[in-house]
Amino acid sequence: MPPANDYGISVDIGTTHITLHLVRISDLHVVSERVVQNTQMQFGADIISRISYAIKKKENAKQLTSLIRAAIQDGIGTILNQQGLNPSFVKQVTIVGNTVMHHLFFDLTVNSLSKAPYTADDRDAIRTRAVNVGISILEQAECYSPPLVQSFIGTDAPAVLLASGFLEPKTNHIAIDVGTNTEIAVKSSHGMWIASAASGPAFEGMSMECGIPGDRGAISGVDIDQRTLRPTIEVMGGGKPRGICGTGAISALAAMLDRKIILPRGSFNRELNSRWLNLDTTTAYYILAGNKVSATGQPIVISQPDVRMLQQSKAAIRGVLDLLLHKAGLEVKDVATLYLTGIFGSGLQIEDAYRIGMFPNFSKAKVVQYSKGASLGADLLMIPENRWKVEELVKKLNYIEMSDNPDFKSRYFASVLFPD
Repeated sequence: MPPANDYGISVDIGTTHITLHLVRISDLHVVSERVVQNTQMQFGADIISRISYAIKKKENAKQLTSLIRAAIQDGIGTILNQQGLNPSFVKQVTIVGNTVMHHLFFDLTVNSLSKAPYTADDRDAIRTRAVNVGISILEQAECYSPPLVQSFIGTDAPAVLLASGFLEPKTNHIAIDVGTNTEIAVKSSHGMWIASAASGPAFEGMSMECGIPGDRGAISGVDIDQRTLRPTIEVMGGGKPRGICGTGAISALAAMLDRKIILPRGSFNRELNSRWLNLDTTTAYYILAGNKVSATGQPIVISQPDVRMLQQSKAAIRGVLDLLLHKAGLEVKDVATLYLTGIFGSGLQIEDAYRIGMFPNFSKAKVVQYSKGASLGADLLMIPENRWKVEELVKKLNYIEMSDNPDFKSRYFASVLFPD
């Protein structure tokens, strides 16, 4: 049996969901995990909506802070009840999240994030008692959050870098956390660089005509018959599909390119004729599942606007990645390790990402995919030595701002087309 006080709680605050781990500190074993909804969702599904609501008046910001703290406190209480643990057994709480979630949780103003140059109001590491930040159930616990990197690269980024091995002596290493804002970090013998790509919500299953999050019922893989162009789909959890998630969309794009349904410029090939391809309406689309097959009774499709949006998203990621590789003095063949995290990054078929040009072909790299890199990093931050190392790491990161960056813009536009 571990000592009674050998427990910590790690919290990764996402815009949509919050992931909590009960961790046995002695060996960093995750005893229990709980994922709860971020109850701020009622005031907007994205961080821009939350910022807009928070800056209207102080009471709004206080409300958002209270909501996130209450959700975390309730989640912690449920975990402890399930495990039969007294709250006094928990001695550490680590908090990570994107910049907006971090600021709202710690009751910091988000005004500076609402307008250029979009600087974070407070970037320092935070050490306080858990009761001081609304976690009154943990009277004996200390609360720690690592430093922010810059702007919209929050405390989840250092956590991911810790989990992905950026503290190790190895070089020629890339870490990518794919989301609405995709954080990309590159490490070489010349130093470390980090930037954020405004990749949009498509890879999280949002904004597409039939997009849904990567959950049960989501189309996650697509193959297409060369002769008939009939799709064969993989559905998460089996059963009838409800929609398509980000990894499924990338898989569909790769297959559609292979079958020349989509041309390199991103438009539908109007010389083809198939019952699965509709070119007669104002908006062209490819049918992944007909209305008799889908769980909703409506066809599930990839439309021309979906393709355009995915083009922009993949070009943003590729443009940032190419720029950071250039800054680090690396060729693609030099990359030894590619670490992908986030629900999208962990489920992505890497060959599909290569096919659509989202990444260059890292044929010599070891590809490591892990769904919850930020949570794993938050677990590791239970160890004081890791906290010090991460704080030193953040000081050494070279942050590159992408807005109004001509080097990024040229690489972005060069990446919009799909490979032949």
